[in-house]
Amino acid sequence: MTAIPKRKALLFLLLTSLIFTSNTLLYRLDAMQPLPSSIGLASLFDCIIVVPLLAYFFIIRNRYPVKYVVLAALAGYAAATFIIPKQHLEAYSFVRYILFAGEGAFVLLELYILYQLLTKVPAFIRHFRQSQADIPAFPYRLEQALAAYFPQSRTTAIYATELAIYYYSLFSWRNKTPSQVLAFTYHKKTGGIALYVMLIHAMLIESIGLHVLLHGWSPIASYVALFLNAYTILLFLAEIQAIRLAPFMVTDRMLYLQAGVMKRLAIPFTAIKSIHSYEGPEKLSREEEKHVFDGVLADFMKEKPLFEIEFHEPQRVHMLYGFSKQVTKAHVRPDDGQAFYEAVASRLVRE
Repeated sequence: MTAIPKRKALLFLLLTSLIFTSNTLLYRLDAMQPLPSSIGLASLFDCIIVVPLLAYFFIIRNRYPVKYVVLAALAGYAAATFIIPKQHLEAYSFVRYILFAGEGAFVLLELYILYQLLTKVPAFIRHFRQSQADIPAFPYRLEQALAAYFPQSRTTAIYATELAIYYYSLFSWRNKTPSQVLAFTYHKKTGGIALYVMLIHAMLIESIGLHVLLHGWSPIASYVALFLNAYTILLFLAEIQAIRLAPFMVTDRMLYLQAGVMKRLAIPFTAIKSIHSYEGPEKLSREEEKHVFDGVLADFMKEKPLFEIEFHEPQRVHMLYGFSKQVTKAHVRPDDGQAFYEAVASRLVRE
């Protein structure tokens, strides 16, 4: 998971606080009276459209599934019921059903994806098992098997993401790191896994509190929020397992860089220009970040990369739900830096 920059988080909190505060004062200050009858609709627009859009651009985009925009809209509507007096809100009670319908559409999409997958399971499993000897990590094997039976599209990418999350979070606990390739861990000298364990604990506590709070307002909303929080916990569990089970891997012709379940990069050695010690700044500019694969784990205090790997031409990084970007270099911090450098550098000479 990509860490949320402090500047973005603070700006999001500032803007949302201004929106909620200004709307609250609008109804409470005598100087603002009388208010037009349509003022409730304007406040609803702020709470269920403007605030979720801010959440998307500052928090959700490229970090969490887009479905969390619906949760942000539900939370905005919950806030609106406390801010807007009853007489201004009654005429727009239909809004809540529109929001619930949106969440229902996401659930139906999940069921449709499951149905599509089940109809092709036998052939898919055979292809997946046959690829085990050639492709060392689960996401790469999964992507190849899906490509053989599903058209290349955003839907196929959603299949891959959902299956990877469920596999790592629920079914991978007895698995071990692939032994048929050179593998280099990158988490043992960091607090990355501890950070996700802390986030899971926080989500469990928050889920209970939010469920109780929302249940008094709307049982449906409380269960929707509970479902989304449970999904987030599965995502964090998948991230932990992917970090453990999918280290950086080196084969004769390929370098596989996977940073948890969130992003991965497979590069042929013929595409690698050089590998050298990283001597750049601790924090890259926003423009530089767009062209770099960041393989250093999120941590309580993130460390600088050990190595920078440059490419002859841009390479495609695969991220959640079919998102991708083109990068010209990768930053990594393997636990055994010297062995990793020798493994990569020796294959560059050979190429």
